Amino acid sequence: MRKECWKEGYSEVLSPQMLSARIFEKSGHIAHYEADMFLWDHEGQRVGLKPMSCPCHCVMFNRGGAVSYKSLPIRLSEFGVVHRNECRGSLSGLRRVVRFCQDDAHIFCSEEQVAAEVLGVLRLQRRVYRKLGLKASFELASRPAKALGDGNDELWELAERALREALRDFAGDEWSVDEGGGAFYGPKIDCKVQDAAGRWLQLASVQLDFQMPRRFGLLFVDAGGRRRAPVMIHRAVLGSIERMMAVLSERYQGRWPFWLSPRQVLVVPVHAGDEAQRAAVAEVHAALRGDGFAVELDVSDGDLRYKIKESQRRCFNYVAVVGAREAAAGAVSLRALGEKKSRNVPLAELRAHFAQMASLDN
Repeated sequence: MRKECWKEGYSEVLSPQMLSARIFEKSGHIAHYEADMFLWDHEGQRVGLKPMSCPCHCVMFNRGGAVSYKSLPIRLSEFGVVHRNECRGSLSGLRRVVRFCQDDAHIFCSEEQVAAEVLGVLRLQRRVYRKLGLKASFELASRPAKALGDGNDELWELAERALREALRDFAGDEWSVDEGGGAFYGPKIDCKVQDAAGRWLQLASVQLDFQMPRRFGLLFVDAGGRRRAPVMIHRAVLGSIERMMAVLSERYQGRWPFWLSPRQVLVVPVHAGDEAQRAAVAEVHAALRGDGFAVELDVSDGDLRYKIKESQRRCFNYVAVVGAREAAAGAVSLRALGEKKSRNVPLAELRAHFAQMASLDN
């Protein structure tokens, strides 16, 4: 995900987990989200754990004063830890937790750039979800009953209209509307997927916000020399990493695709007591580990057939066996998960094959 963000022009940042409550008063979180926050007094000052990273990113944008329109869009991404005071009865495994990490990002752009930026986010979400093997549906969540900027209907209508147009360009008529389901600071597009039980879960989102930049006094200088407030786009692709892992774990049932697997290959010798074979498997293990693969080495005493059977039970994508012939030839006998036949593969070819399988571009 970090590579995808880098290719899309994001700068990765890191913001504090604990902040003065003043920043949340300024952002509107205290007025609209206080019940879901952890707040307390510390040395005469009210502080809190951040439930979202958006106020911090506003401060980062504003550090140098007004920016030039030539610098826009500014895209900030963060794999940030956040805390939300969820009701105990609503907590459920990894699906709904109090503390979680999310791929939180914010785009600051001009109104003229909104359509292109929202479309870019939707395409990124679709690309990532297809790679994960997840089918997504999209839903426009409109203005809630209690919203930031009440009395400023024009900004809300402008934001909703921009998201509707982006959805039409992206998905045609294949999207729905959740009336009143938007965030307190702006309407949003929710990306939902079905879990293994057929339940729909919201993971990713893209939200349009005209309110928060004005509350923080964010400005850019346009081509005519005028000072204007940027539009802020809140976006997450994976959403809660914990919830995404729950969905993927249930989907794959331990049989992870190679590029995502925590157990990509197990390397074993035919005879663990043979010094040449032990040296050969150590070389294979070191080479694959050096390439960044999730590889384990088993040189324990024991029956080879049992080790292969165990590798299948533990869902290693591959088991690489090295006997006397393989050790002499600089190769391995490779067997894929669920298959009964093996094939001899030179180590150099194996490394290239694994590198291709691990690539996100496939």
